[in-house]
Amino acid sequence: MINSMEISSKTCALSFKNENMSSFLEGTEEYNVEMPLQELINYNCEYYGSSFEGRVKGAQQSLGMKYKLPIIIEESREIVFFPTKAYNSDNCSWIALNNIAKYEKSKNSTIVTFNSGIKREYKISIESFENQMLRATKLLLNLKNRKLELN
Repeated sequence: MINSMEISSKTCALSFKNENMSSFLEGTEEYNVEMPLQELINYNCEYYGSSFEGRVKGAQQSLGMKYKLPIIIEESREIVFFPTKAYNSDNCSWIALNNIAKYEKSKNSTIVTFNSGIKREYKISIESFENQMLRATKLLLNLKNRKLELN
């Protein structure tokens, strides 16, 4: 059991365990973190220089949307996560866009295979999953284009 974890480019997913605990999938290792999921997300946003609210406002401005937005956790390494449900929902998970190797439909859920080879099933329809991936990809593309404009 750990008190906090910093998201890295190897982090695959963060998941709700209960109101006081989160699951942190880092490569092939999974850790339980003694921190509510939303607090863990906010901790990492602050660790990398912003707040969760700031990251959400940035995504809103970039995408022109307001609901279930992906967020950029860390800009220089282009670490983007998207939620499987509304931010404050139980059983919400946050998935790292860059660590998805493949995904497939399974009844009313989606099975994600991460680059590490680990598979996880999420209670999100394949259509919603693809929509969330599309939003996250668009957010990442907007970030890359803004970086290019600065050069």
